[in-house]
Amino acid sequence: MALTDPSAVAAHLGRLIDDVVAGADAARTGGDILRLRGRFDREWDAAQPGAHVSSEAYDALRLRRGAAEERLTARFVALRDRAPSPEPLRLIDPEPPTVATFFEGRAPVTGWADEAEAAIRAAETRLGVSLPATLRELYRLRNGGPTDFFLATDVRDAPLRFEGEAALREADEAWRTVLPGLGLTALEWLETLGAIGDGIDFGDEDESWCAVLPGIDRLIPISSHGSDLWLCLDYGETAEPSVMLFDATSFEQSGATRFRRPDFSTFFAGLRRHGVTVEDGLAMRGPRVLGEDT
Repeated sequence: MALTDPSAVAAHLGRLIDDVVAGADAARTGGDILRLRGRFDREWDAAQPGAHVSSEAYDALRLRRGAAEERLTARFVALRDRAPSPEPLRLIDPEPPTVATFFEGRAPVTGWADEAEAAIRAAETRLGVSLPATLRELYRLRNGGPTDFFLATDVRDAPLRFEGEAALREADEAWRTVLPGLGLTALEWLETLGAIGDGIDFGDEDESWCAVLPGIDRLIPISSHGSDLWLCLDYGETAEPSVMLFDATSFEQSGATRFRRPDFSTFFAGLRRHGVTVEDGLAMRGPRVLGEDT
């Protein structure tokens, strides 16, 4: 139950600060410090001290929090410098996704299985298309959501192991993020790229989305990052769409299309995720700490 009594909130946060400082002194790895910092941020934000305690009490708590954060930083640096840091390591999991393993994060909404079929039909009717079979299976399981399977490559026999700073840069070039939203868009938010472009495409006539994508109204984004990158189903002249990545920041020649697969099944089979590594005592999957909410 959330605390609302000002005295209880202040006491709770005082204990939290004391626990974090004690944990920092007892930490043995940088990972211990990162976990403490994450706990500190989550519990502080959950208490919403600014909404409950007086400004004087809040200012005092913030001063104590600042001192605790300085202690965390000092201990992190001390632990880091105590032993040479290993070369950074990036692994690519060789196994492709399945429908059952694709999604990460929170459990699907209760009751979605009963609503999924109607929601899929409604989206297809509204858009005037039939979604690819594998994509339908994913939407039957969940109405979009996050995934770790967002990488793909066009490099033949691309390496799966990269060690060292220079190698990490090579990894980013070889294994691209092709699901820019790191997940699938919910069914109710699917619309054509043409409809989206009407609201956010402010380029001149020669650089507009329509100019570089004459078939923009046949493209349906299923994952996006801001207004820059859009992974789209391209229905073209056939019922089975290809899959393409549209880069709205680069219109030179055909450069707006950064990635393409002939159909969704081929695209899905080519997806990969980062392998698991251990860094400073933390289990990582690429840049994400395992165990964190996606």
